[in-house]
Amino acid sequence: MARIVSAIIFCNNDLSTNVQAALVRQLFIDEVMDGYEFDDRIAADPNYPATIQFNKLKILVVRPFTELTNRTLADVVIFVKAGLAAIELSKYGPPGRASPVDRLTLAYLFRVG
Repeated sequence: MARIVSAIIFCNNDLSTNVQAALVRQLFIDEVMDGYEFDDRIAADPNYPATIQFNKLKILVVRPFTELTNRTLADVVIFVKAGLAAIELSKYGPPGRASPVDRLTLAYLFRVG
């Protein structure tokens, strides 16, 4: 598998501080922002996803799971609850898989098959 150098990851916003910190650490997240900040950046620069890719950043967008604005820009959408992270949408593999948060990796999120 190729090394994951950039990613836009959406996640539900009802995370504990510890779970969010674990995601940042394990997924090598460069920046965490809420959905409003992400939407503002897209409005200011529609090429923002290309900028993320060019700069090889990994962005975690934390927003209510029912909010669908700009969700099509996400590489992966995960829902975290009770220590499990379920892949709801992935541009690189099948959705529906789940992993304990403490074992979650970029390779798992982007695994095909």
